[in-house]
Amino acid sequence: MGDARRLAMAGEIILAGLVVVGVFISGGLLPVLGVFLSLLCPVPFVLLRLRHGVSALILALALTTLALGGLASPRQGLLFLLEFGVSAVFLAEGLRRGSRPEVVVTGVAALLTLGGIGVLVLTSDQWASPLTAISQQVEGLLADMEALIARVGLSGEAAAPLYGSATRSRAFLLMAFPGLFFAGSLLTASGYILLLRGLTPRWAAQPGGATLKPFRWELPELLVWAFIGAGILYLTGLPWLQATGLNLLIILMALYFLQGLSIAAFLFQRFHLPRFLGALSVLLLFFQPFLALLVAGVGLFDVWFAFRHLSFPKTPDRT
Repeated sequence: MGDARRLAMAGEIILAGLVVVGVFISGGLLPVLGVFLSLLCPVPFVLLRLRHGVSALILALALTTLALGGLASPRQGLLFLLEFGVSAVFLAEGLRRGSRPEVVVTGVAALLTLGGIGVLVLTSDQWASPLTAISQQVEGLLADMEALIARVGLSGEAAAPLYGSATRSRAFLLMAFPGLFFAGSLLTASGYILLLRGLTPRWAAQPGGATLKPFRWELPELLVWAFIGAGILYLTGLPWLQATGLNLLIILMALYFLQGLSIAAFLFQRFHLPRFLGALSVLLLFFQPFLALLVAGVGLFDVWFAFRHLSFPKTPDRT
């Protein structure tokens, strides 16, 4: 039985390495789909850790790094470790130890953000001026956005009401880039948790016996003072203080957005609402920014109202 398990572990390590190499390389080959596929790189490593232990995780990371270094360049292997390898280790260990989701998700998001910014600096070869590298990346993203708008047939005048002038858009994105990057990483990290919760009962729980706790997001009450302080910094109007306040507001709104989603999921379960209604609500979040702000507001006001502790009338099937 021991030999069979070691053989299975070796096969799964090789398979995980091949899958991750494929999705990581697809990020540079496919314009949009490849970027989303590359974000899945940590998932196979986490599953290996939960199923076979830390040795399988280290071997898989080493194999993947060597494969990327041989197929592309040693720099690609370094970029992979910087962008996804460290976050995969943190995520796997956090889940294995049963840490709170807020700690795991925020930590993974911070590592993804630092790794992503590090990748931007490394690929630009501008070690002395990292802000210039970030600025150039934002300029490239904005140029791609304008090209996409032109391709779908919107003129510059028609797009102006949606995005404002190009100068104002560039200035805002440059100032808010760290906060927006972290917010995106936060959503990505929470997506890892939800995906792994669906996969572990089918694969990783045997024979490792790993089970993940329910996703319950509950931020500390004192964090509301950081939100108030960020708003005050933004309202000062001073360039550096305003930029700091804006990025803090974006980060905190993303954190409270996840808390609002957790409250919404609790209420859906509490009232036994149909699943299709929940799926429709998630789709609306992608098309209605105001609804996303409303969800974040629910998470913020949970500090005072404690929605999950209110006494609601029971549904007929539970009376």
